[in-house]
Amino acid sequence: MIRIACRLASALGLLALLVAASSPASAGLDLSRVGVVRLENGLTVLLLEDRSLPVVSTQVIYKSGSRDEAPGKTGLAHFLEHLAFRASEHFADGAATRAIYDAGGEWHGYTWLDETAFHATMPAGGLDLLLRIEADRMARVTIDPEAVAAEKGAVLTEMHGYENDPASVLFDEVVATAIQAHPYRNNTIGYERDVAGLTLEDARAYYESHYAPGNAVLAIVGDFDSAATMALVRKHFDELPARRVAERTRAVEPIQRGERRTLIAGPARRQYAKFVYPAPAASSPDFAAFLVLQQLLSGGSGVNFRENDWGTPAVAGSGLFGVTDDLTSWFIPTADPYVFMVSASIGPDADRAALERKIAAGIERMRSGPPSDAALATAREQVAQQLTFDVQTSEDAAHQLAYYEGIGSLDDLLALPGRVASVGAKEVQRVARSYLDPRRLTVGWYVPGTPPTQAALGQGDPEAAATREPSPPSDAPAPPPVTGRLAGGLPVIVQHSPLSPTATVGLLLSAPVAGEDAPEALAGLGMIERSGMARDLPDLIASVREALASARPVVGTVRSEDPEARLEQMIAERMGAAGGSPMPLAVVVSGDVAPDAVFAALGKALGDVAPGRLPGPAVAKVPSGNEPDRLAERIDLPLSQAAIGYVVPAPPPATRDGLAARILLYILSHDYGGRLGKSAISDTGLVYYIGSAYRTDGAHGWITLASGVDPGKIDAMERMLRAEIARLRTEPPSISEIAAARQHLLGRDLSAAQSNAEIVGLLARQFVETGGPRSHADYAAGLAKLGPADIVAAARTFGRGTILRVDVAPAPK
Repeated sequence: MIRIACRLASALGLLALLVAASSPASAGLDLSRVGVVRLENGLTVLLLEDRSLPVVSTQVIYKSGSRDEAPGKTGLAHFLEHLAFRASEHFADGAATRAIYDAGGEWHGYTWLDETAFHATMPAGGLDLLLRIEADRMARVTIDPEAVAAEKGAVLTEMHGYENDPASVLFDEVVATAIQAHPYRNNTIGYERDVAGLTLEDARAYYESHYAPGNAVLAIVGDFDSAATMALVRKHFDELPARRVAERTRAVEPIQRGERRTLIAGPARRQYAKFVYPAPAASSPDFAAFLVLQQLLSGGSGVNFRENDWGTPAVAGSGLFGVTDDLTSWFIPTADPYVFMVSASIGPDADRAALERKIAAGIERMRSGPPSDAALATAREQVAQQLTFDVQTSEDAAHQLAYYEGIGSLDDLLALPGRVASVGAKEVQRVARSYLDPRRLTVGWYVPGTPPTQAALGQGDPEAAATREPSPPSDAPAPPPVTGRLAGGLPVIVQHSPLSPTATVGLLLSAPVAGEDAPEALAGLGMIERSGMARDLPDLIASVREALASARPVVGTVRSEDPEARLEQMIAERMGAAGGSPMPLAVVVSGDVAPDAVFAALGKALGDVAPGRLPGPAVAKVPSGNEPDRLAERIDLPLSQAAIGYVVPAPPPATRDGLAARILLYILSHDYGGRLGKSAISDTGLVYYIGSAYRTDGAHGWITLASGVDPGKIDAMERMLRAEIARLRTEPPSISEIAAARQHLLGRDLSAAQSNAEIVGLLARQFVETGGPRSHADYAAGLAKLGPADIVAAARTFGRGTILRVDVAPAPK
């Protein structure tokens, strides 16, 4: 469960804390007087002298919390906290804690999201003992199998105690729903299976990579002399070697775009609710204003995490006071943005929706207008008092100093009183409107009921396969395709493929059909395609015939508001591919089928179909130079990504000039590679992918490029696209670039089509380009004839195309 996983020395120690919390604030504990020293091994030391009482407090913070655990190892940071209290080289078998008790001191610690903490308070003469204990803990903790077994049992018992509390269970569930990417979503004590599976090696590895001087902060507050104390610190800590620390996860939670909900059931006599919104980090400029906002909304309790408990009861006069008798709010300091939580409970039969409406109404009042001057002044004064009550003891001061230095916010803590005093009414409203947005709300309910059984659903028993000898292949290589015509003249291409007991039937059409996918590479053409088991081939063919009988042409195109789709529409418009009434051009079949049986089945279903006409091979369409250099459109939505592309007329791809242009396209761009891919993706990160295609209707060809691009980078991407296209002429492709492109095209001719649907698509394209299947040997021979002069000639016309842009509206600020 996400909560402080802590241990207190005794009931007497807890009572002492409560008594201290009720005593007047000490004017001497001015945190701004703190001294900061960093040792050569990386340890940060904070010193605050105060002679009010003859006591001294230490706090050691390790920047190691639940956020630093790996998946499957949750609870490891908290487990290490337990182990670190047990034994070290010079303090075996609990000797450290006994020594503190024997000297009249107290100790405790906890693990949380960002850090693990170890506290102690002693009479002033005990400082040397405390420093010896912490130096041993930093470098010489003893982790043995017996300790791991014992503490694992203790942690699991602690976990089960939390599970009896509906509010704790709901806390974990709702936070994990609200936070979906950042490791703050994981509970601190861990998941039971993870904790049960932790090993001796896990514990030792985590200790070595996190308990290091450079990952620690030591704060000392109380009755001591700074110079003498620093000498003592160096005596015990200078000898500890610097060690490499595991790199911290730098996850950033994505913006929540809509309300989220979770509902769980369990043994309870009431219904528990939690309303969660995002909240700023302690170092955020919004932190002070959010404290004032919390005070106005429900009341706060300062910024001492150790004293914060698990919710501050709503105070009279606040916006949510009286909604329920037990309503609380919770907001704590963290290194990264975390959550603000409002909690309440109602009777088992009460109306949950009614409570939600009351909470929403109170929050909306804070969002709809700034607070009055009087209310704001009162709230600021109340927060200022809470900051004073945060630091009443030397232990409080040591905690605050180490904790905030541990989350990188010590200077923010010291400046916080002044920042709170300057918070204005409009700032409070801005923060309320930004963070308490209903679209960023996560609602969690725990209701009386029976939870699901605890069995691990679908749990398997993974095991490596036994070694075995491979069997010889059962099928001979696939034969070449068989061609022919049906009685009505419709061309047929059949490919027997033994790779799968399936089959695909494709009917190539002269125009796209509504409701059917059109082949991207075949401009202006359509396809009716059906796939299934090879034994069901007659049914597949019958389905194709039925679809042909009801085929309707695609009429008009609705202008898309998706940039990627709109770019594709612009490309189609530039190609000007003719549509019209869809007429059958050829039928292609691939699968584990016998060609004779295929022809017989096709004859029954499609034998009477007369073919339409495919544009025959024609003179290559060369760019005239009259194409517009650039076309741009805009979608008036604040979308996250715009789009950019390029289209240029090209020769039919099966001609010699077409093959040269195909090589040139590969040299320019292929997925993440090519000249443009290197400059735009690898070198600058302007885009993540560039789609390139060579499209044809048989008589003509078009080369197209397309990519999504962030709005702020589209101008730079356009400049780069122009520069790389121009460079094809000014810096012609090298012999090695041409050879690599040729090798790629030959390799993909063999490897690109394996599934029956892919084979049907390949054969349909070959039919469009050459009138029938084309062999790999013919393709290789055509590519072999090309030389550098062909590529240079292709480059002369490659730059005569049109750049296409789809811009979007700017995001609101």
